[in-house]
Amino acid sequence: MMLDSARREEAPERRTPGAVRILRWAAVGVPVAWLAVTVVNWLSGDFWWWGGGAPLVVFFAVPLLLVAAVPMLVLRRRLPSRRERALVSLAAAALALVVARSALSGRTWLWVVPDLVIPPLLFVLVPLVLLAAVPLAGRTRRWTAALAAGALALGATQAGVHVGGGGDPAPPGAVKVVSWDAYCWNTDDDPDRFLRYLKSWRADVYLLQEHSGCGPGAPTPIDDADLLRREFPGHHITTLEGLLTISRFPVAARAAVGETPNPYAPNWRHAALRTDLRIGGRTVSVYNVHLFDMLYLSASPLSPRFYQAIATLDDARRAQFAALAADIGRNPHPVVASGNFNALPGMGQLRALDGLTAAQGPLYPATLSFAGLRLWRMDWTFTSPELAVHGYDLHAPDGLSTHHLQELLISEV
Repeated sequence: MMLDSARREEAPERRTPGAVRILRWAAVGVPVAWLAVTVVNWLSGDFWWWGGGAPLVVFFAVPLLLVAAVPMLVLRRRLPSRRERALVSLAAAALALVVARSALSGRTWLWVVPDLVIPPLLFVLVPLVLLAAVPLAGRTRRWTAALAAGALALGATQAGVHVGGGGDPAPPGAVKVVSWDAYCWNTDDDPDRFLRYLKSWRADVYLLQEHSGCGPGAPTPIDDADLLRREFPGHHITTLEGLLTISRFPVAARAAVGETPNPYAPNWRHAALRTDLRIGGRTVSVYNVHLFDMLYLSASPLSPRFYQAIATLDDARRAQFAALAADIGRNPHPVVASGNFNALPGMGQLRALDGLTAAQGPLYPATLSFAGLRLWRMDWTFTSPELAVHGYDLHAPDGLSTHHLQELLISEV
């Protein structure tokens, strides 16, 4: 009797209206066509991405749908209703992906591509959507709700969403720090406009990454010391391999941190530029950080070279994190470490800095834009317990970079 009822429920789905059938074919055909054009462009040497942000949004769903396909097939006989089967399968897939990320991210290079394909914010948004759809799940309501709730609970630790205040009001004498990955400096922009933007922040300390041109073996050095001295009179200027620190405070010492070979960018060997600044009567160590990229898009993902580069860079990044953490660990001074860590929220590699506190401000502090979408946080600021952060915020780069600018005030606790 129950089987007859299930057949009656499924019967209308077999008589699919023509318009719905067309939409289904379009949902499959459009992504396939986009993928074909992208691959052809890539193999022919043209720019690898095609179509802007719209196909990218569709692309984000691919891992979830691939994993959900497994329970969809397994439950086909037990759950004839496609809707019930789809919802519980998607909930199971969401939980499986966030469990896999918790276990693998930052621990193996095999998870680098999934890390970038799935924006961390989706680990919260997808379970929330599935929980809202629980009333539609029929006989699988309990399983769908339980799986989605589990995915949400674990995903909240991976997504990088910040709920809370931005710190106490800044006391008099708080130090203003600006940290920014300038993406090829001013080589692709109007130099005067670039400098106006930079100087408009009136920071006490600037921590700037990619003070360099773009090209093979990036960073390519830029010699503009005279210009910087004119534009920032009375400031102390320190540089290292595309890292530029401009400080209103005297520099007591400087050091290059985390030397690691990078076969894909031989001019870029260090994880950070450390400057010990005399602020008031105390020395504060400021680390201007730019860690190696997670992957390079110069090779096709259809080639072994693409994955060999990921594995090599992953090993190098581990060494950089370890060297940075070791230098901070033996540093007797209060510490600010800020810049482009090329690390996403929840990545295992960030655990090397567990002794520091990550500055938090916006609800979802995404700093990197790609194809018009700002969904990834790659830039961070960490401080040691002796320092308090006030008013941490992110600012649009006004078309001068793909990275948002970090602005914060710090003071002694």
